[in-house]
Amino acid sequence: MKSNDYIRFLTEEMMKYMHLSAEEKKERKQKKKTSNPFYSNRWLGVIPFSIQSWYHNKSTKRSATDELD
Repeated sequence: MKSNDYIRFLTEEMMKYMHLSAEEKKERKQKKKTSNPFYSNRWLGVIPFSIQSWYHNKSTKRSATDELD
């Protein structure tokens, strides 16, 4: 996708949003608030990161104790 096409797309989407009435914007906002994602999907990004950081901390502590011996 060329940058010109992308800019055109963004401009069109922005103009669509600007032409919405205040009521439609409020409805859209309410729908977004009421639709709760599943917690597994919501927290999926945190779990792998926490496992990785835990493993990294564990391995660095192990190597630090090995250097002292």
